[in-house]
Amino acid sequence: MSKKWILSTGLALSVAIVGACSNGDGGENSSEGNNGNEEQQSEENSNNSNDNNQQEESDEGSSDEQSDEQASGEEQAEDLPEPDLSDVPDTVATVNGEEITKEEFEPIFTSNYEQYAPQAASSGDQSNEEVQSTLKEQTADSLIDQELLAQEAEAGDYEVDEEEVDEQVSSLREQFESDEEYQQALEEQGYTEEELREEAQTSLQIQALLDEELEDVEVSDEEVEELYDQVSQGQGEEAGSLDELRPQLEQQLESQKQQEQQQEYTEELREDANIENNLASESEEDSESEE
Repeated sequence: MSKKWILSTGLALSVAIVGACSNGDGGENSSEGNNGNEEQQSEENSNNSNDNNQQEESDEGSSDEQSDEQASGEEQAEDLPEPDLSDVPDTVATVNGEEITKEEFEPIFTSNYEQYAPQAASSGDQSNEEVQSTLKEQTADSLIDQELLAQEAEAGDYEVDEEEVDEQVSSLREQFESDEEYQQALEEQGYTEEELREEAQTSLQIQALLDEELEDVEVSDEEVEELYDQVSQGQGEEAGSLDELRPQLEQQLESQKQQEQQQEYTEELREDANIENNLASESEEDSESEE
């Protein structure tokens, strides 16, 4: 049986495994692009004001502050409590008779916790207990959605070529510097090579399902300009021009619309499904019962 790992954005296979070893680039491209843009702007500003020593000292001070903040964030991450799975039942949820087990849930939740808990700790808006509770509910919901999509794709009998599976697995392998690191990642996530290929096939079947069920998204100039205004208000001149950022903004808006469509589609699947979520909060259970 498939491990049903949640493969969030576009159901990319690399998210679950690569995320565990912090070698993936999922979710980091946007920030890297922003950082690269900010560095370019900083260099241009410096070149235009070489005679302004005060500005240079200010830049150095700002860099020191950022380094201090980064070090502080790393210290907070090291001080985080271990994820608490004592309240997670052996059967996290049942979807149309198919169980999602604690064994399947644990590595996904742990990966999510390691990724998001340091940010929450830095903001101080939630206690660690509240963060873990929220992440448990979100992880369970994501796994339920993933199972619903997998069942729908299987019922639709979508065919996947072996070559496509080979490409998917090869793409994942290439994200590691060595085969040793790749094998270590597989081991940490509890995968065998055969299970990985099965998961790749399921991922591709689900993508074929979504390609058929979801509409092509379009992004208007007005939407791009509106998003640019939001970005420029926060970053000022360092944001760059609209023409420079247009490809990135269009991609962000397309991804957002695709995610919204996928969420609407899974909500429709939920309406006709028999779901028992043993990690749902009381408010969520009340909402489901009312429906």
